[in-house]
Amino acid sequence: MAGSLRSRIEQSDALAGVLGRLLSGYLRLCFATGRWRSAGEDDLNAALEQGPVTVICWHGRLVMAPVVWQRRARVAIPRDPSPAGRLSAATQARLGTESFAINLDGGNFAAVRQIIRLVRSGVSLGLTADGPEGPDRVAKRAAIDWARATGRPVVCFAWGSAKAKRLNTWDRMLLPVPFGGGAFVYRVWDQALPKSPSEAEYMELEQSLAAGLESAAAEADRLAGA
Repeated sequence: MAGSLRSRIEQSDALAGVLGRLLSGYLRLCFATGRWRSAGEDDLNAALEQGPVTVICWHGRLVMAPVVWQRRARVAIPRDPSPAGRLSAATQARLGTESFAINLDGGNFAAVRQIIRLVRSGVSLGLTADGPEGPDRVAKRAAIDWARATGRPVVCFAWGSAKAKRLNTWDRMLLPVPFGGGAFVYRVWDQALPKSPSEAEYMELEQSLAAGLESAAAEADRLAGA
């Protein structure tokens, strides 16, 4: 994002809203004009029948997530205050996905309590394992903590397309194109989450989550012919 545009978005909610409307319209067009396959919907539906879930994806595979998530359940994602985060929140709002600001004044514990209240109200949680600033495809501890705190099933999500473009961003963001089509994949992360993980257990959980997300991404790419 050019520096001048970044600065203008920081100073104008109206501009973020206009750009969000344009981007959400573009993503809807990509979804409507493409042929999309899916895998794992039965597992996702079975989990949703029991209540909210925690859906996790890589940041680079996020852009199409709101288009399909809101068709399945009420989903909310944490809002990043950066210009890119404000644009993302405006876009997601247009696509029917909610966003919420994380209160970090009280540290990670306060954020966890905030998320628990949200999930108890019946809202599923959407997270990026490596966001908002990376490193790319490295699962962070916060994603583990938030998933563990909710006590809800964790679903790994990915999408892929043979015609999608890679942006020159830290996460190599995957961007769809009209008439491109592709595939969506949902996979329940069948991993026990200890109440108080040790340092070694955290590392194992991060590696396991990363492996689950990589597997979902590889399957999405395979189904899409990418």
